[in-house]
Amino acid sequence: MSDIESKASELIQDRKVMERLLTAEKKRRGAGTGLTFVGVHNVAQHWWCTQQAVLKSRANELMFFAVYLQDRIGYAHRLGLIDKLPRRGEALLDIGREITLADVEMLRRQTPKKPADVEVYYSAFDTVDKGGKPVRYIHPDQPKEMKRDFEREAAARNVRIGDVEEHPLMRGMFFHSSRAEWHPTVRWNFPWRTYTVVGEPDGLTEEFVYEYKSTRNRYLMNFVKPVAIAQADLYGYFFQRQKKRVQIEIGEESNTDTYEQPVDRARAEETLTAFAGVDRGERPHLPKPWKCRSCDFRVTCSVSQASK
Repeated sequence: MSDIESKASELIQDRKVMERLLTAEKKRRGAGTGLTFVGVHNVAQHWWCTQQAVLKSRANELMFFAVYLQDRIGYAHRLGLIDKLPRRGEALLDIGREITLADVEMLRRQTPKKPADVEVYYSAFDTVDKGGKPVRYIHPDQPKEMKRDFEREAAARNVRIGDVEEHPLMRGMFFHSSRAEWHPTVRWNFPWRTYTVVGEPDGLTEEFVYEYKSTRNRYLMNFVKPVAIAQADLYGYFFQRQKKRVQIEIGEESNTDTYEQPVDRARAEETLTAFAGVDRGERPHLPKPWKCRSCDFRVTCSVSQASK
């Protein structure tokens, strides 16, 4: 990591600075306080629950703005467009405006190839459960000896061993790191109406975008698949690919379904338009009540059905 990229990384971790710069950028755009920076993954959640997609996007906006700024600074340096950071904070907002998608694609092609003889994945992850108590999740693909070592260490610290099926995001992180296909990729941002949409496909080749998901069973797969397909369509739409390759691993079956299809640009625009409508105040379609019961926004959401 270069000195400039290191400084940019430190900068985006300063929440107060990021909040000030986000306010300044919105003012420059005439966006007021409205939602401006969103992530492809969150927008695709329209096919799960549009209200949740919007609420999560609002909660995550500062993070996506920080990612947007970090990428523009880092890529501008790698492309030889800057050799130092400006002293005035707001001047940071001008960095990288001349970067094109062709420039970003060139950087993607420079991505180092994954070593063929090295299996890289998360071994275990310590966090806290909803009750605030420590819990450790261990990668299911770990050798038995390593699992036992992780379990003994957790027991000595009085840390509960969690089942990855109780934490879908953790399961997805584990399985993606060891079971998904590897393709080079790159993260970038794209303007759409009043939004800047930030995204990084799981894989990006010259021919297709790649997206990987995992789910517990075939029933849940029916709800995960529309989101995965929409996410791949959005990546294809923005990165200008004609094809998508989506894989969904179904845990109970130890099986992975693969879908290779043309990118549906109309569906991508439908997803974006529906998301924008709910962000503007249109009433969303009501989700299944069981989705509400596990939603982080169930207490404050105006259409929550968590009590049903």
